[in-house]
Amino acid sequence: MEFLMGNPFSTPVGQRIERATSSSLPSEDWEVNMEICDIINSSEEGPKDSLRAIKKRIVGNKNFKEVMLTLTVLETCVKNCGYRFHILVTTRDFIEGVLVRSIIPRNNPPQILHDRVLGIIQVRRGSRE
Repeated sequence: MEFLMGNPFSTPVGQRIERATSSSLPSEDWEVNMEICDIINSSEEGPKDSLRAIKKRIVGNKNFKEVMLTLTVLETCVKNCGYRFHILVTTRDFIEGVLVRSIIPRNNPPQILHDRVLGIIQVRRGSRE
Protein backbone atom coordinates (compact mmCIF):
# COMPACT_ATOMS: atom_id res chain seq x y z
CA MET A 1 0.00 0.00 0.00
CA GLU A 2 2.88 2.37 0.72
CA PHE A 3 3.95 2.20 -2.92
CA LEU A 4 0.81 4.17 -3.73
CA MET A 5 2.02 7.03 -1.56
CA GLY A 6 5.43 7.31 -3.21
CA ASN A 7 8.87 7.51 -1.73
CA PRO A 8 8.71 8.99 1.79
CA PHE A 9 12.13 10.55 1.21
CA SER A 10 10.93 12.59 -1.79
CA THR A 11 9.25 15.28 0.33
CA PRO A 12 11.22 18.20 1.81
CA VAL A 13 10.96 16.79 5.34
CA GLY A 14 11.66 13.26 4.10
CA GLN A 15 14.83 14.41 2.36
CA ARG A 16 16.08 15.98 5.56
CA ILE A 17 15.19 12.90 7.60
CA GLU A 18 17.14 10.78 5.15
CA ARG A 19 20.11 13.15 5.48
CA ALA A 20 19.86 13.36 9.30
CA THR A 21 19.79 9.56 9.65
CA SER A 22 22.51 8.61 7.20
CA SER A 23 24.92 6.02 8.55
CA SER A 24 27.76 8.06 7.03
CA LEU A 25 27.28 10.78 9.66
CA PRO A 26 29.84 10.72 12.46
CA SER A 27 27.15 11.88 14.94
CA GLU A 28 23.80 13.67 15.10
CA ASP A 29 23.36 16.71 12.85
CA TRP A 30 21.41 19.00 15.16
CA GLU A 31 21.00 21.71 12.54
CA VAL A 32 19.18 19.31 10.20
CA ASN A 33 17.19 17.86 13.11
CA MET A 34 15.89 21.34 13.96
CA GLU A 35 15.14 22.05 10.27
CA ILE A 36 12.98 18.92 10.33
CA CYS A 37 11.03 20.32 13.29
CA ASP A 38 10.59 23.66 11.53
CA ILE A 39 9.17 21.95 8.43
CA ILE A 40 6.83 19.79 10.51
CA ASN A 41 5.53 22.83 12.39
CA SER A 42 5.13 25.03 9.33
CA SER A 43 3.58 22.74 6.72
CA GLU A 44 0.21 21.04 6.53
CA GLU A 45 1.62 17.66 5.47
CA GLY A 46 4.78 17.90 7.59
CA PRO A 47 3.66 15.63 10.43
CA LYS A 48 2.36 12.87 8.14
CA ASP A 49 5.32 13.08 5.76
CA SER A 50 7.81 12.98 8.61
CA LEU A 51 6.21 9.95 10.23
CA ARG A 52 6.22 8.08 6.91
CA ALA A 53 9.95 8.76 6.53
CA ILE A 54 10.70 7.89 10.17
CA LYS A 55 8.75 4.65 9.85
CA LYS A 56 10.57 3.75 6.64
CA ARG A 57 13.93 4.40 8.32
CA ILE A 58 13.14 2.25 11.38
CA VAL A 59 11.03 -0.72 10.28
CA GLY A 60 13.12 -3.63 9.08
CA ASN A 61 16.34 -1.61 9.05
CA LYS A 62 19.32 -3.76 10.04
CA ASN A 63 21.63 -0.73 10.17
CA PHE A 64 21.26 0.05 13.84
CA LYS A 65 23.23 3.30 13.56
CA GLU A 66 20.55 4.62 11.19
CA VAL A 67 17.84 3.44 13.57
CA MET A 68 19.52 5.19 16.52
CA LEU A 69 19.88 8.43 14.53
CA THR A 70 16.22 8.13 13.53
CA LEU A 71 15.23 7.75 17.17
CA THR A 72 17.16 10.95 17.89
CA VAL A 73 15.17 12.71 15.16
CA LEU A 74 11.96 11.30 16.62
CA GLU A 75 12.81 12.47 20.14
CA THR A 76 13.80 15.90 18.83
CA CYS A 77 10.47 16.19 17.02
CA VAL A 78 8.51 15.08 20.08
CA LYS A 79 10.19 17.83 22.12
CA ASN A 80 9.93 20.58 19.48
CA CYS A 81 6.83 19.89 17.40
CA GLY A 82 3.22 20.58 18.15
CA TYR A 83 -0.04 18.77 18.65
CA ARG A 84 -0.43 17.62 15.03
CA PHE A 85 2.80 15.63 15.30
CA HIS A 86 2.08 14.33 18.82
CA ILE A 87 -1.30 12.93 17.78
CA LEU A 88 0.33 10.81 15.09
CA VAL A 89 3.29 9.61 17.13
CA THR A 90 1.16 8.46 20.07
CA THR A 91 -1.08 6.17 18.05
CA ARG A 92 -1.10 2.48 18.82
CA ASP A 93 -0.20 1.85 15.17
CA PHE A 94 3.00 3.88 15.44
CA ILE A 95 4.04 2.63 18.87
CA GLU A 96 3.37 -1.04 18.17
CA GLY A 97 3.89 -1.09 14.42
CA VAL A 98 7.13 0.88 14.39
CA LEU A 99 8.77 1.17 17.81
CA VAL A 100 7.91 -2.23 19.30
CA ARG A 101 8.47 -3.94 15.97
CA SER A 102 12.01 -2.54 15.81
CA ILE A 103 13.06 -4.39 18.96
CA ILE A 104 11.49 -7.80 18.41
CA PRO A 105 14.03 -10.59 19.00
CA ARG A 106 13.91 -11.64 15.35
CA ASN A 107 15.66 -8.36 14.45
CA ASN A 108 18.35 -9.06 17.07
CA PRO A 109 18.65 -5.43 18.19
CA PRO A 110 21.57 -4.37 20.36
CA GLN A 111 20.68 -3.78 24.01
CA ILE A 112 21.24 -0.02 23.71
CA LEU A 113 18.61 0.18 20.94
CA HIS A 114 16.22 -1.98 22.94
CA ASP A 115 16.62 0.23 26.02
CA ARG A 116 16.22 3.44 24.04
CA VAL A 117 13.01 2.31 22.34
CA LEU A 118 11.53 1.19 25.65
CA GLY A 119 12.46 4.58 27.14
CA ILE A 120 10.69 6.40 24.31
CA ILE A 121 7.60 4.24 24.72
CA GLN A 122 7.56 4.89 28.46
CA VAL A 123 7.80 8.66 27.92
CA ARG A 124 5.01 8.54 25.33
CA ARG A 125 2.79 6.50 27.63
CA GLY A 126 3.37 8.90 30.48
CA SER A 127 2.40 11.89 28.35
CA ARG A 128 -0.92 10.29 27.39
CA GLU A 129 -2.09 9.63 30.95
